[in-house]
Amino acid sequence: MKALNQVSIVKCENYERERVVEAVKKSFDLIGGIGKFIKPGMKVALKPNLLTRKSPESAAAIHPEVVYAVGKLVKEAGADVKVVESPGGPYSVAMLKAVYSGCGITQIAQDAEIELNYDTSIIDVDNPKGLYLKKITVLKPLTEADFIIDLPKLKTHGQMLYTGAVKNMFGAIPGTQKAEYHLRMHHYKDFANTLIDIFLSVKPGLVLMDGITAMEGMGPSNGTPRDLGLIFASDNAFDLDLVASTLINIKPEHIPVLNQGMERGLCKTDVDQIKIVGEDLKSQIVYDFETPPYDSLNRLDFTQKSIFGKAFKIFTPKPRFHLDQCIGCGICARSCPPKVIKMENKLPQVNLDNCIRCFCCQELCPEGAIDIKRSILAGQFLNGKKVNR
Repeated sequence: MKALNQVSIVKCENYERERVVEAVKKSFDLIGGIGKFIKPGMKVALKPNLLTRKSPESAAAIHPEVVYAVGKLVKEAGADVKVVESPGGPYSVAMLKAVYSGCGITQIAQDAEIELNYDTSIIDVDNPKGLYLKKITVLKPLTEADFIIDLPKLKTHGQMLYTGAVKNMFGAIPGTQKAEYHLRMHHYKDFANTLIDIFLSVKPGLVLMDGITAMEGMGPSNGTPRDLGLIFASDNAFDLDLVASTLINIKPEHIPVLNQGMERGLCKTDVDQIKIVGEDLKSQIVYDFETPPYDSLNRLDFTQKSIFGKAFKIFTPKPRFHLDQCIGCGICARSCPPKVIKMENKLPQVNLDNCIRCFCCQELCPEGAIDIKRSILAGQFLNGKKVNR
């Protein structure tokens, strides 16, 4: 009988350095130890979730102390370590410096004596296992690594309900090229399969998720921090996402990436098919974890909006701009795939008729000045249902 894949769940109450290092080490030890994966002389890339330039307290990105702990343990195993990421916005040295600094990564890299990547070269890679994408442009430094460690943050996602280990590898796509996928893949199934294809093209060998402080509500950047006090680890990203999403009381079949992963035979259909080590999953489930609304109308194929006409405008959500909070940085306009946001007098002006509802603007706004508004009529029609209710 084939052994079940393992996912470890380990308690860690806060981000005190010694405590995090101990918890991360235990997380790895429970699934075989760091030496099972990392050999002396390896070039190891750490791929953290650094969505945008926000402080660790916001819970919008992985906490720097978790990156420190993983980097320290990998170095102790004899490997060379480099942090590699492409956050939202232009893939440039200036942007990388700003995000590394703003997310607290610059300081911990010095402390742990690990390298930060500033090489912005890209490369096309073949992806024979891809369903939609047989060739993908990715960050060249990731392809030069012998081993990739995926470092996601446990968060909700306004468009995809949940973002974790699989979706974190979207950061392998350089800068603004991410917007092209949003523009081309309008339907959530198409976008989910695109994310899976990208993951398969740069498949990491190990995952460690920061769930010490997660993000609930309207993630992935402007939700509310929620203390869970947990770290997860596995060598299977789909298994880890299945366990983590179950813990925050989201049905996995409602998460597009996991749903399509199940369809493709990449994701198990039940956590009982996974060996969970460390903390007991059922005792840790957070039943009141706030999630974005889930309903099929929120996930229409937006290429069909001309067919639905007025119903499209009535029932679909839309970005709402709070101009009193806007600082005029223009990130929303630069990150908008269909280019329907224009800056006038340092304030965004939006053509909602041509908006594809990808919510990149909401996701990347550093000030939380954009939220997602559902119509009152749609809310009444759908009884305000949420995914975990």
